[in-house]
Amino acid sequence: MPNPNNEKIKKQILRAFINYLKDHGWVLKATNNLSVLFNIRDGVTLNDDSISGLFYQWANRNSHTEIEYEEEWWNTIRRRLPFVVSEEFRPAVDPELFVPLSSGVLAINTYKRYEKDEPANGFNPDPAPWIEFIERLFPQDTDRKIVCDWMAHMLQRPDQRPSWHLLFTGDTGTGKGVLFEHILTPLLSWQTASLDSFAKLTEKHSTTLTSNMLIHLDDVSTNSDSQMTRLKSILSEEWQRIRPLYEPERSARVYARIILSSNQPRPLRLDENERRWYAPEFMTHKADRQETQQFIQNRLLPWVSSGGLDVIYEWLMARDLCQFNHKYVPQSDCLRRMISDSVSILEMQVREWVADNPAFRLETLQAQFSDLRNCQIASSYLTAMKYRKCQPYQRNPDPTGKTSKQWWWIPDGWTPASLREHLATVEEFTF
Repeated sequence: MPNPNNEKIKKQILRAFINYLKDHGWVLKATNNLSVLFNIRDGVTLNDDSISGLFYQWANRNSHTEIEYEEEWWNTIRRRLPFVVSEEFRPAVDPELFVPLSSGVLAINTYKRYEKDEPANGFNPDPAPWIEFIERLFPQDTDRKIVCDWMAHMLQRPDQRPSWHLLFTGDTGTGKGVLFEHILTPLLSWQTASLDSFAKLTEKHSTTLTSNMLIHLDDVSTNSDSQMTRLKSILSEEWQRIRPLYEPERSARVYARIILSSNQPRPLRLDENERRWYAPEFMTHKADRQETQQFIQNRLLPWVSSGGLDVIYEWLMARDLCQFNHKYVPQSDCLRRMISDSVSILEMQVREWVADNPAFRLETLQAQFSDLRNCQIASSYLTAMKYRKCQPYQRNPDPTGKTSKQWWWIPDGWTPASLREHLATVEEFTF
């Protein structure tokens, strides 16, 4: 039996223990003006008072029961372990465990790649259940190719955030939720979030956008102009300002893709030039809801859980993305119908009237359309049509020599000078 008082033996055992800590994901992390042991795999934290318990557990498994933990070892452990100050979400094809920050210190990279499991005995690796599932969801070849490429891009090139996202509409129970929950979420190592409102995505302390690979907006809808404006920024920008609880505001890189799924044919009010969404055709049941559920529960999910997830992963990783453009996607027929449906009968009438009256006072418009007597509603309509307010004669006199604080609505491209020029040519106009 080795002499426990032998300093050389003690150093060897301490070195072995430190190597054990490194191999099992332990680092030294700065928190609340203290240094603690932090496990990057499961998030467990230990202070210097509890490290002895971890040592004795390890020592018992390795037949070092004769060695007593010494308090001064803590200083050696602190020097030998990687030192980190924070956590960063940095997806990459070959992700680094630690991310160097501009200050020269390290952060833990929380991004995790998919890890395969051993398939069940007798598992059939034929991807037929997966192929049938996506053909049920996306029967049109173009839709299926674009959606599958988009999903493959998420795994093959996680550091390239697309400028466009997926808008799923369909009957209840077609499998939209199954695709997210049972397939994409485990493929992304559970770095996903499912939200039932826009507010949860945009609340001031939310870090959902900056800590996930995929966000599922589950059966949400809105016609709010302010929410749509905020959503457009979220969809297209690669950086967002965040303010985690008890932390200062800062800019953070966004990698999250978004899937919005709804049972409504048009969950969003969309602009005519909308390019931030790809919308496959409205999903319907192959026969009826019962038949769909039988396929999902009796064929798809048992195959997925017994090894099919690995098959889907390899299938997506093998897709050729040479022609895939993550910054541009053409409008689908379904999206164009949504855009058309976004324009109400009233809005079409207003657009026709405005075409003949490019500059006008709000009260003139309201006299033509009683449904726009509410100034807020009227302003919302005009703003959506790319109109803005202007005071043409506040500083410049009109042809009678007077100034006026009256507001006019004009197209975005017009200036006060062009408005004055236009008004001077209108025969019916009286100053």
